Amino acid sequence: MNPARLRHAFNWREALYPANLLTLARLLMLPAALHAMQRPEQRWRALSILGAAMFTDAVDGAIARRRHEVSPLGKLLDPVADKVMIDATAVTLSRVRGFPWWATTLILGRDVAIILGGLLIYRRRRIIATAHPAGKATTLALTLAMLLYIADGPRSGRPALYAAMAPFALSALVYLRQLIQATGEASD
Repeated sequence: MNPARLRHAFNWREALYPANLLTLARLLMLPAALHAMQRPEQRWRALSILGAAMFTDAVDGAIARRRHEVSPLGKLLDPVADKVMIDATAVTLSRVRGFPWWATTLILGRDVAIILGGLLIYRRRRIIATAHPAGKATTLALTLAMLLYIADGPRSGRPALYAAMAPFALSALVYLRQLIQATGEASD
């Protein structure tokens, strides 16, 4: 992407909005959460950090709307932070807590496809595609499954992961439909 075009797309002062600061804090908590996840004796610390990080995801959007600070930067930063958090957690849990690699591969593939689709939509239409409720439900369901994997391993985590596959599949279809509609409109 052209750096000059990027400067015009975002007002970098938006990074100081409380909601965007929460999103940035979520990203900053990630290394500590991943570190704790890799040590069985620190699983409660990992649960606390990851739980706190994902709580910021639950409140940042409401804060932005309440303060009338919904911003292009926030529309981009929040879903990217979610994907980085979920993807890094999935990889780490696959390595150390029995989280299935097939699920990690699906999650990574879906997120790469969403990011590439979002870039294509932005390139063609100059709009930032926003998250769909099905995507938010997927993030919540995967987070719950991952928290259960940290707390109790596959015994509690696997049933939650299987349940998370329903909103996961729905969100993949919704985002695919949005991409087809957006790119079809751009070529008309």
